[in-house]
Amino acid sequence: MTGTNMVFVIKWYIAFFFAASIFAMSCNGHGRLVEPPGRASAWRFGFQTPPDYNDHELNCGGLSRQWQRNGGKCGECGDAWDLPEPRPHEYGGHWGKGQIVRSYLPGSQMTIRVELTASHMGYFEFRICPNPNAKQSCLDENVLSILNGSPSQPNESDLDTRFYPRNGSCIYEILAQLPDFTCEHCVLQWRYVAGNNWGMCGNGIGAIGCGPQEEFRSCSDIALTTEYLHPYLSPINPPPSQSNGMSANTKHNTVNIQSYKLKYICIILLLLILILVCVVVMSIKFHNHNSFCIPQFCNNQKKYLFWNSSQHNNFICDLFKKNITLSNDKLDDPVHKLGD
Repeated sequence: MTGTNMVFVIKWYIAFFFAASIFAMSCNGHGRLVEPPGRASAWRFGFQTPPDYNDHELNCGGLSRQWQRNGGKCGECGDAWDLPEPRPHEYGGHWGKGQIVRSYLPGSQMTIRVELTASHMGYFEFRICPNPNAKQSCLDENVLSILNGSPSQPNESDLDTRFYPRNGSCIYEILAQLPDFTCEHCVLQWRYVAGNNWGMCGNGIGAIGCGPQEEFRSCSDIALTTEYLHPYLSPINPPPSQSNGMSANTKHNTVNIQSYKLKYICIILLLLILILVCVVVMSIKFHNHNSFCIPQFCNNQKKYLFWNSSQHNNFICDLFKKNITLSNDKLDDPVHKLGD
């Protein structure tokens, strides 16, 4: 293997490592609605609802399924569009049991919390429909205004109906304005449109955040009524409280985020080890190849030197013989002259 090929192999492995790292860090965009708890997450707060251990993956079936198979359509509560109705997380589905988890005063301000275990930039939107069997057309009539949020990095171009999660993986707390109507059973929809994919913008220029993006959704069953003055309804089996004031779910969420970070670190370490092993193997092969070539080169040099030495000796011998002949001639001449 020549030096040029060695450099090419090393560059190829570096490119592979970079691409694999980007893939590992970006392919697992996850998030869930934790306040008020979504239908898929209510069981984590002690409500008698079926557990959904993948409540952070309600991403419309995935990017390719949403856009290539379903033309960008998505179920109202994060299920794939092409699933039979009612879809699993819709009212009447496996997780759509209609359990009211929170109650608010009409026209009041509500606190919403969203956990992102892998942030993909983009934005949040929140909608509400006064019908448990909420359709997207009903939800679109009541898009909530965002009053504040934390942590946040606001820009002048931000829309007042969107919250932009620019602080990576964490639990975001958003303050939103509720509509001034009553409903015994409303549906709050969380919609998260990511912004980390490359696509074509409306002006024909390609950029990150343009074109089809991954999308997450979640639905929560709430009530807007003056009969319930406290926003938090007590579940049948409330989760145990912590001595330091942190709820069990908040502690679980924090541990969950740390576990994802640890997973990413392990993936990167494994990739680094793979690259190191590949470089060592290539170096050994390169060394063995040189070890084979050097003796062969030495043998060739020995043969060449031996041949040159033989030719040189033959030349000296011929020259010596020729000199003797000439010397005899020179010695004969004086004797011949003396005899004369």
